[in-house]
Amino acid sequence: MLLRRAVHDRDRSLRGDAVIAAALDPPVAAAGPAVTTFWGVDCGSSEIKVAAVDRGGRVLLLRKQRTLFPLAGHVHRALAGGTGELSPLVDDERVPGAPVGGVPRLLPGQQIHATGYGRSHIEGIHGQLTEIKAHFLGVQHQLQLDRDYTIIDIGGQDAKVIRATPGRVDQFAINRKCAAGTGAYIEELAHRLEVPMQSLPGLAAGHDRELTLNSYCTVFSGQEVIKLLMHGERVENLIYALYRSVVKRVLEMTAISTDTLVFSGGVMNYHPILVPLFAERFGDIKTILAPNAQYCGAIGAAIHGLKEDEENGIHHHQQLRPV
Repeated sequence: MLLRRAVHDRDRSLRGDAVIAAALDPPVAAAGPAVTTFWGVDCGSSEIKVAAVDRGGRVLLLRKQRTLFPLAGHVHRALAGGTGELSPLVDDERVPGAPVGGVPRLLPGQQIHATGYGRSHIEGIHGQLTEIKAHFLGVQHQLQLDRDYTIIDIGGQDAKVIRATPGRVDQFAINRKCAAGTGAYIEELAHRLEVPMQSLPGLAAGHDRELTLNSYCTVFSGQEVIKLLMHGERVENLIYALYRSVVKRVLEMTAISTDTLVFSGGVMNYHPILVPLFAERFGDIKTILAPNAQYCGAIGAAIHGLKEDEENGIHHHQQLRPV
């Protein structure tokens, strides 16, 4: 009797799983309702950023949450937003055997495109693009620049220098070999100094002399900072030296050949003191902190979806896989 019951329970469970799997498999692209909202997801190393634009390119919302794992589930949460917030998803509890909370599905007229480190790990989206292209599209869409310019995007794990024209990316350089010149470098040295990240810009503004950190290596720079502290150096001066080190490392990646410099990304958003530090390294150059700097990648991903839809004219509706 117990054996028959176990077999029965197992078969019922397997049938239920099969029903859910069949209901969730994304269908082959087919004609559907016209897309009205385009969503961009930027899966960064520290935060997941979400942006939505309408068919006219108007930004409808921006939101973010920490990057946590499993990634797919947290991307779903970032897209879903809070109660009453605009979302491309609906939890469809009508699917037989659906887990508590429902199965995430796309509402009609929604498209999702992704960029960032985690873009290849999100199932059920309509497309993906590189961070280079995403930041270019996000910057150009918001600023509508009519001349050549250079974008500097300092992320959590890398730094990017992008030379662009109003219509395309011309060339770019990426620092991926070490943490120097990235958000991780700033975060590690802030930890060594026992200073909250949000306090760094204000403290740096109180410096009374300029120091130079001799190493770009996070480990060696940390040791150097500790030695300077032991010799009585002010924390304000060390933080200012940290920022100057970031600027120097980024500018060593490639030559800046345009007279306009645009900054995007979360690091520039949280540490705007970097903007004048970059500017003072040049003579006559225009510096711009992009609007919604932290969300440029997500906005660019959404704009990419809009452009793809306008060019291809294909509208389709998908389900997301379970998260």
